[in-house]
This record gives sequence, C-alpha cells and structure tokens, in this order.
Amino acid sequence: MTNHKEMVAIVTGATSGVGFETALALAGAGMRVIALGRNDERIAGSSARILSLVPEARMDWVNADFASLRQVAGASRRILELTDRIDVLVNNAGNQLDRRLMSGDGFEMTWQVNHLAPFLMTQQLLPRLSERAGAQVITLSSIGHTMIPDMVWEDLQGQDSFSPLTAYCQSKLANVLFTRELARRSAESGLVASAVHPGLVASDFANKGGEHVRSYYAKAEEEGHALTSQQGADTVIWLALDDRRGNPSGGYFCERARVEPSSAALDEASAQRLWTLSEQQVAEYLEV
Repeated sequence: MTNHKEMVAIVTGATSGVGFETALALAGAGMRVIALGRNDERIAGSSARILSLVPEARMDWVNADFASLRQVAGASRRILELTDRIDVLVNNAGNQLDRRLMSGDGFEMTWQVNHLAPFLMTQQLLPRLSERAGAQVITLSSIGHTMIPDMVWEDLQGQDSFSPLTAYCQSKLANVLFTRELARRSAESGLVASAVHPGLVASDFANKGGEHVRSYYAKAEEEGHALTSQQGADTVIWLALDDRRGNPSGGYFCERARVEPSSAALDEASAQRLWTLSEQQVAEYLEV
C-alpha cells in the first residue's frame, strides 16, 4: 500500500480552482505539497485556507508567473532546492484569453502559459522525477483539443491569423501530444505521464476569455451543467493517489476513465515534432 506521507507533489496554479482542490486533497492525503501561484496575496490566502481545513498539511509555496519563462526556470530551481524527491507533478496552471498578447519571451501568451511553461518545468524536474519508478506527470488538457483538426504548424504563434479559441484549443492539443511523447521518452524510467480533461468547471478560469466563452460558461453554470472545482479536480486527484491508474503511460483521462483523444493527438510524428520545437523555444532556460 502506498505511503502517501513519504510522497512529494508539485501543483501549479494552486491558488484557485482545480489546482487549489488538488493541492488540498493531496495535502489531506498526507503528501508534502509544493504549490505554485503567481500572486503573494492569493498565495497567503490559499495557504491559510488549506491549513484551516488540513491543520497537519505540509505545504511550501513558490511564486512564479508562467508568463515569464525566467520565472518558471527559477521556480523549478527553487523546487529542486526544497526537495530531494518528486513523486507527482501536476501541470495545472493555464489561461484562456480574448486577444493576442505576446509575452516578454516573444511568444503568444496562450502558447507560452499553457504549453511552453509546463514543458520547461517538466524538463527541469524530469531528472528528479525519473529517480522514482511510478512518478507521475499529470497535465491538464481539455476536450477543446478535439475542436481543431491539427496543430497550426505554419502559424503556431497566430501572427498571420489569430483566433483566441483556436489558440486555446491548439495549446490543449499540445498538452496531449506532450504527454504522449513524454511517455514514450520516459518508458525505461517507469515515469507515468497522463493528460486530463477536467470537464467544464465553474471557476474564474474563463474570466479573461472572449465574450462568447464567458457567456458559454455562464449559461452552463445557470443550467447546472458546470462542475465545481472539486469535481473538476477529481480525476487528477484519483490519478495522483495511485500511479497504477495511469498505466499504460501516455493516457488521456476524463471522469476517472481512459478515453480516446483526437486523431491529431495520436500522431506520433506530430508529438516528436512538437517536442523538438519546444526544446528549441525554451533552449535558453534549459541550458541554465
């Protein structure tokens, strides 16, 4: 039987929504949790809330804004200073925007926050993760990945033609392709990589999305179709508490079930192409 008290979990985007509920549940299960947020005030509030619910929680917090790859790299180094073992990495942080914004690193913001930042963090933590057979990388994707036929390879940054919805769906397709390629590359180490669709969650996630996105979420909430953050986190928590559930590695999950992703997400050549391109885009920080 797994001794969760020996385990260490990393949860990004942990100050609210699915990330908060995941951090809370894993701390409640006895794991030491290193949680990430991007606002000191929200970190303080979320920390106090978790400790009020789980007084025995073992928590560390790291401040990092995924809109800056330098901060992501710094957060990864800080995590490695805080712990000599990592059993679970939950790549939860993400965004959904209503316009094309560029990061200081020169990338379209949805692409950077939803894909490049978790890619970089995973790469930097991978040696520590690989030390433990059965360590897990769980990445939040979305059914949105099925809403586009393929990656927009000729214009990944939306420079020639930009649609906020396409940018979001492309980043979620990238999450599944990344998961599948991580699984392939990590087969010998025993790492278990999984992607999760949490469902349509009533949280503040879509507040920066376009008007149609906000309206869609509001209508779903009004009609009782939206999930609570706790419900959205359920499959992530279910996987994190038992690595056997994610086997064979590389799966895409929804409602505690392994489901088939889109055909584009199953394209091995695309997964390898994305990995190589992502390495090139974050190379400056991988060499630090």
